[in-house]
Amino acid sequence: MEPTPEQLAARVRPLVNGILDTFNREQVTLREAGWVILALTHKLLTMLDQEPEERQTFILQFINVVNQYLAGNFEQD
Repeated sequence: MEPTPEQLAARVRPLVNGILDTFNREQVTLREAGWVILALTHKLLTMLDQEPEERQTFILQFINVVNQYLAGNFEQD
């Protein structure tokens, strides 16, 4: 059974906060943080090569986040 969006958010929120704490502790610049995100995205897409449905879902979700941000409808969590 797939987790609900709320369950997924609750599961990943501590991971995200831990990464952000590490960025702050290591004084990672915004540009460097962006490169980390791009590198992680590239790695994930490479890992998803064998899972085309999962890869497509991730790509669509990623594009949706970017579109929502560009449209000014982006909600922070």
